Amino acid sequence: MIAQIPAHLLSPRPGVERLIDLHGKLPVLWALLRALLAPRKRRPRPPDLYLLSPHMRRDLGLPPLPPHVPRYYELR
Repeated sequence: MIAQIPAHLLSPRPGVERLIDLHGKLPVLWALLRALLAPRKRRPRPPDLYLLSPHMRRDLGLPPLPPHVPRYYELR
């Protein structure tokens, strides 16, 4: 069943009008402009799959990493 929502409930107009009544036109206009011009927040990058612990790799369904064999110059 698809809900039939009246158009007057979908409009943001009553909320904006209430804000204007409470705070006035200029403060609402400045807040709107600041919200429109503010830079968007960026999502953090997902973690690198090679840096995950073996437990996290197993929980995500990734294959285990092969054992690390140190190279001759890493033996110090």
